[in-house]
Amino acid sequence: MENLLNTQFVKLKEAMNNLYKLKSSEHALESQHSTSVLMFVALKHSNRKVKRNIKSGRDELHLQKSKVDLSRLQLQNLLYEVSHLKKEIVRCQKFKSRDTYLELLSDKEYSSKLSADYSEKANLSDHKSHLYRLECELRLRKELDNQYSALLSSKQELLQENLKQTQKYLSFAPALRTLLESTKPLHDALQLSLDVEWKLSSIYKYLPRPLYILFINLQALQRDKKDFASEVIGFESDAQMQELLSESENILKERRHFMEKKSTCEATPESTIESLLKPHPLHIKLVIESPDKCYELVLIIRYWELLKCVTVYPQFNSTNNTNFQGDINLVEDLLGHLYPDDSGKDIPIPGIEYELQSLNLTTEECLEYFVKNRFGKPYCWLQSMCSIATVNNKKIFKHEFNLHKLIRKVFIQILKRWRSWLRLTQQIRGLTYKDVDMSAAKENIYPAGLTGSLVQWTAISSEEFNIQNSGLINNLSPSNGITYTSYRAVIVRGSAKMECFIRIPSNYPLDIPLWTLSVHWNGRHTSVNNAAIKMMEFWTNSLQPKHLESGNRLLYSQLFRTIYSFDIFLETEGAVQAVREYNKEKPYISAYTKRIRLRPYKYIMKGSVYTFKQ
Repeated sequence: MENLLNTQFVKLKEAMNNLYKLKSSEHALESQHSTSVLMFVALKHSNRKVKRNIKSGRDELHLQKSKVDLSRLQLQNLLYEVSHLKKEIVRCQKFKSRDTYLELLSDKEYSSKLSADYSEKANLSDHKSHLYRLECELRLRKELDNQYSALLSSKQELLQENLKQTQKYLSFAPALRTLLESTKPLHDALQLSLDVEWKLSSIYKYLPRPLYILFINLQALQRDKKDFASEVIGFESDAQMQELLSESENILKERRHFMEKKSTCEATPESTIESLLKPHPLHIKLVIESPDKCYELVLIIRYWELLKCVTVYPQFNSTNNTNFQGDINLVEDLLGHLYPDDSGKDIPIPGIEYELQSLNLTTEECLEYFVKNRFGKPYCWLQSMCSIATVNNKKIFKHEFNLHKLIRKVFIQILKRWRSWLRLTQQIRGLTYKDVDMSAAKENIYPAGLTGSLVQWTAISSEEFNIQNSGLINNLSPSNGITYTSYRAVIVRGSAKMECFIRIPSNYPLDIPLWTLSVHWNGRHTSVNNAAIKMMEFWTNSLQPKHLESGNRLLYSQLFRTIYSFDIFLETEGAVQAVREYNKEKPYISAYTKRIRLRPYKYIMKGSVYTFKQ
């Protein structure tokens, strides 16, 4: 079409040129003029044809565009249906019926208790058979519930009947008591021990008032909790002798009041302390067992007449004669941090300093005497349990009256600390003697990628811990009476080695173990000269007991965090080395993020897969 128009334009131009020449030479123009006019008719016809072709092309283009838009819309619909079906597939894969949490009868019990129904529905499909079984077990449980209600009502009736019979038999008690007293000579002649229990319980009345109050409350608490046992240790004759001696000493003091004071230079300070500080001959022994019944925590509680206070000394016993790691630190630090500012380093009795001053004694000498002779320490919470008024180091007076609530609260606190220390020392024992399977431990979050290995776990001194070049050690807060136990762990992967220095506080689990790390690979890397090590220390020390899953152990969880952080450090750092020793084995998207080049130490779930990220 373009060629046709160009041809007509060329012919028209030639006709115009001819007309111009003829007009210039003054020749006749009529025949040539009519021929040129007819060329315009052909040009108009061609122009109409061109417009018609353009319109048909536009219509065809619009039709094709409509088809493309329709195809694109259908594609989007199909993609949406695909994503919806994928979500449905994931939902179906994660679907769990509520009956999976029910404890159903075994096949043997089901066939025996519902034998008729079991034989009738044996030819059903698995799904229908399971639904029918649920209906049958629901019907059976309803029947059992009705039977339970009936038995419960009959039990209540029996209890009422027993109560009536008990009241009836109690009415015979005075007559029986009279009969027992009248037949006592006969019991002695026949050597019958019918009143042994009464004789044993009679020793309780010789307890001093604070210990008697504590023992009665412990006996009441023991009926609710079976985790401990309490008993009175000592002899009744010694208690009677103590009372006679105290009475005679009071008489002598009244007589000496009118005499000159004797010089005390003849006696040494130790003999003076030993003669003045004497515990009551009766004391309370409190035994708390571990959950596995293998270890016992024994608390020896004594009362001191002169100081008017109570001390407790903890002991550790192993029922299976095993060498338990950390038992010495355990008994020394278990009771020292139950409550803040109560470490047993002073005698919290109002005005006791002035009474001791009159006897040429000091509280420091008395506390040193207690520790030297293993009599324990006089904690404030212990005095409150015995209804003794106290004054703490902040000069605040306190006298507790709701003893039952306080004793229960303190006992629960001791029990929690005792069990926490048991779990911690068991972990330390497992790491020291390598009794733990690292690949099978439930704290191992990624067993398939465990490449680093723990080769050593040993105890070190506090001086060895403090000389480490770490920013954490430089920023530590004051100890505030807290003691620490330090350990050194060595983790190895290939030619790289990481030293971990662990500091465990005595007030655990209030404070958690502190880890400082040092990597030896292409030089020595610490938190001072490498930000990645600093972030690794933060990631390990940020783990709190509340972040753990049920049954997980804190020290093991910290160890696995450290091992995987060490692997991530080597894999990300090895990628930029000239000689690539460590390849990427852990699932992570990017090795660094942000300007501070964070490493992917955190292990999270992304979608349906687990991965490491920053």
